[in-house]
Amino acid sequence: MSVHRTVTRSVSRRPRSVDRFSPRRRALLPAPWLRSASLTALLCLTAPSLSAQEADVDDLREQLEAALATIAELQQRVTRLEGQQDDVDIADDLEAQLQALLIDEPSEPVPPRRTFSPSATNPAIGVFVEALAEGGDADEIFGTGGDRFSLREVEVNFALPISPFADATFVTAFEDLGSGEFESKVEEVYTDVSIGALTGSDSTAGVRVGRFRLPFGIDNRLHTHDLPQSDRPLAITQQLGAEGLIGDGLLLTLPLGSSESAAGRVSATTAEVALVNGDLFTGEEALLGGLADSAGLTLDSDAPVLVARGSHFIELDQTSDIELGASWITGVGSRAVVTDVMTEIDPEALSVDLTWRSRDDESGQDSWLLSAQGVRTAVDFNQAATPGFPTGNQRSDGYWFTAQRQTGVNTYWGLRVGSAEVLGADDDISAISPYVSWYADEFFRVRLQGQRLRGRLGGLRRTAHRAMLQLSWNFGAHKPHPYWTNR
Repeated sequence: MSVHRTVTRSVSRRPRSVDRFSPRRRALLPAPWLRSASLTALLCLTAPSLSAQEADVDDLREQLEAALATIAELQQRVTRLEGQQDDVDIADDLEAQLQALLIDEPSEPVPPRRTFSPSATNPAIGVFVEALAEGGDADEIFGTGGDRFSLREVEVNFALPISPFADATFVTAFEDLGSGEFESKVEEVYTDVSIGALTGSDSTAGVRVGRFRLPFGIDNRLHTHDLPQSDRPLAITQQLGAEGLIGDGLLLTLPLGSSESAAGRVSATTAEVALVNGDLFTGEEALLGGLADSAGLTLDSDAPVLVARGSHFIELDQTSDIELGASWITGVGSRAVVTDVMTEIDPEALSVDLTWRSRDDESGQDSWLLSAQGVRTAVDFNQAATPGFPTGNQRSDGYWFTAQRQTGVNTYWGLRVGSAEVLGADDDISAISPYVSWYADEFFRVRLQGQRLRGRLGGLRRTAHRAMLQLSWNFGAHKPHPYWTNR
């Protein structure tokens, strides 16, 4: 009932709200023409204002278009930056993967292996010639030298790197036997294997395989053309052999340690261990072999021989250094040397050596060299019971000392003194040998040496003199000069 009334009331009131002007109010409105005129005037008055608004709208439109363009440019820059960020992320990821792969890399860089070149198949060839003119009465008394000129030795040296970790050397010598006859022999043929290059490490250890001069003291490992004098010391020739000791087998070089002081001075300790055939004692050129041959015996070897040397090098300052060494030779087992009558011989040798070198500058001029070596051999001959061949235990001692002064770039003056007991006999010999060496250049050398020999032979004291003029030259490739040469 109340709802119906409300709707009716609203409907009845609508005409009144639509026709808002009553007749009385209509009478108060202006006439139609007046309204038209007023409207025209109003339009005329507001026209400038509309034009200004249209101009403002155009400015706003331009500003909006500029803002939209700026936004589009910013969007493009954001897109480019996002792409760069993706590249950085990818690079970082690749770097992380590489680091993960290299996590087992050693802390210290590994030296690169030496590359192999086909041209390395051509060996470096060097030829060394020793000519000697000598005179005196030493040959008549001590059986050393003679009054003659000889092309004492011609040595041919082949050297070749056969792989990134191994170098090969072949040395053959032609010796003058007199009467125009020469004898050829293989003096050395070996391969040096670098442990560091083979294993990819920084080790300086090495292995030598083949036939080589043994590391016994200073002099034994030198070739004839490398000697600081014209001949070898008596301690070598009278106790080990005229040419020293050469063996067939293996040689292991081990660096035991090195250090460097605050002033930059270096010191190093090295051990060399060789295991070679006992044939080095049985040949005719070896002293034992020579004694057996004189007595009508033949020597053989059924066991190896051990040769060991330890050395310690100290750099005293920038221009001087010193090296101390000790060497030992002994047979491994009881059959290193056996006679054809089944007598076992046990040879042994000990040696100590010392070398000091000083130079005024890097040119080597006014340099000094002091070098010394002592040798003791002890041979147990057992009871050979052969006439002319020693029996029992025999010991012999020997030494030599060299002092050398370099007075010019090419000139060396020196003096060597030495003495030795003769192996297998009761004899002894001593010698004083002054000498001067002149190097015309790297390939030609002239040396003049005098020698005074004195000894006891068969219970008699004898004295002899000897003079030697040595000419040495070489052509082709050659290794660096020996330790005593400051070039």
